[in-house]
Parts: sequence; structure tokens; C-alpha cells
Amino acid sequence: MKKTRETTYYAVGLGFFLVVFFVAGGFVWKKIGNSLTEQKRAKVIEDVPLFEKDDFAPVSFNDALELPLPSPEPQKIDTALPAKINLDVPFVPQAPEKIWTQPWQDACEEAVMIMMDAYYKEYDVSIPLAKEKILDAVQWQDERGWGVSIEIEKMRQMMEEIYGFTPDSGLTLRLVAYPTISSLKQFIANGQPILVVARGKDLHNPHFKNGGPEYHTLIIRGYTEEAFITNDPGTQFGENYMYPHEILLRAIHDWNNGDVIHGKPVVLVVE
Repeated sequence: MKKTRETTYYAVGLGFFLVVFFVAGGFVWKKIGNSLTEQKRAKVIEDVPLFEKDDFAPVSFNDALELPLPSPEPQKIDTALPAKINLDVPFVPQAPEKIWTQPWQDACEEAVMIMMDAYYKEYDVSIPLAKEKILDAVQWQDERGWGVSIEIEKMRQMMEEIYGFTPDSGLTLRLVAYPTISSLKQFIANGQPILVVARGKDLHNPHFKNGGPEYHTLIIRGYTEEAFITNDPGTQFGENYMYPHEILLRAIHDWNNGDVIHGKPVVLVVE
């Protein structure tokens, strides 16, 4: 009887120990599991960049099929931007003598490059000088068989080879893909005018004929709270021409071999 009673006590004690062991073990494993889950969740949150509302540039359906890596922001970032800025960028119309035959009809690329050159090298552009420089650039382009409309990468090449915008000169060219309203404003606040390629028909400029060109270029020289201030070479009224932020942003597209509406949103700045 004594042996049986001791066996019973032993079995009860062992059972109680096992219950305590499994209950405590379950609690510990739950805490470990929860901790691992929280660590994983925290890592995911840390890996997701935070954006403000206007940091999301509108993209077309085709663009969304292959999401790009975000472009670096301007090197100098100021969180408190002025409400409005207008840089002193000389205005160069693509038809200096208001003659809209070729090559002037498609000389917007040449005109904006001259504006950038004049701004950084601080010279004025008279009508005769504008005409001379546009014709020189058109000839250089024709010698290479590029045609009358060129993508922004070729404009970068022209600015390097014709106007000497190279790192050695202290004028480094930078292509910025998928710009945002805030990044464009920041460039202007840094004193950097922006060379823009765009689908002209999406600009809705009432001074354009037939709804505007399929492909167009202009300079962003400033901004207000409602609009970007531009030098648009495509009209005699283009100096300090105002485009609403969203209108201009949506219009930005590269040449893309003539399929401009599906061209990549990209701009050119000097650093």
C-alpha cells in the first residue's frame, strides 16, 4: 500500500511539473514569436520611405508597368522654401525674327540650350546672336544626322561638346528622371534653372497653333504657390510664362522616337 501511495504521489507530481512546463514554455515561445514578428514588422516599416503628397509624380499606365528607382533629390535641400522665386534667365525665342519656317519651327531645343548657357556664363542674348547660335547648333546637329527633334540625352551631349558643360569646367550636367513638384522647386531655390522636355499638346498653351507641338522644350526659371514660371521659346509671349504645377508636371515626356506621350518624364539640370 505504501509503495502504491508513493507511486501515486510521484505520478501527480510529474503531471503537475509537465503542466507547468508546457504552460510556461508556451508563454515563452509566444513572447519570442511576438518579438520576432515585431522586429520583422519594424524592419519593413523602416525600409519604406516616407513621402509627402506632392512627391508622387503622375505616371502613365505604361510607366507603371516598370517602376523606376527614385532619382536622387537635389544635393542641397532646404525644407523651408521661399514662397516664390524667379531666376534671371535670358529669354531666347526659337524664332528670333518671328519667321516660323524651318529650321525655326523646330528650334526649341537649340533655344533652351542657349538660355542655359547664357544664364551660367552671364551674357545677354540679342536677336542677331540668338539667330547665329541657333543656326550653328542646327548645323552641328544636321552633320550628325540627328533630325529636327532630339531626346534629352542628345541635348546633354550637345551642351557638353558645343558649350563646354563638363565637370572640368565646374558645370556638370545631370538628368533627373521622374521629377516631382517639390524637387523642381528645390532646384530653383538652389539657383538651378531646369531644362524640360515635354509633350507640347499637354501644356494647353493658348498661344500655340493647332493645339501645340507634339514635342517641345522649355526652361523652368521660377515658381509661385500656384505655377511654374518658364521661358517658353515657342511663343513671343513665352518670357516668364506661367504653367500650373500639375499641368507642367504631367506634360514632361522625352522624345522617345516620336512616341512622346509614352516618353520617360525627365529633366536636365546643371550642378
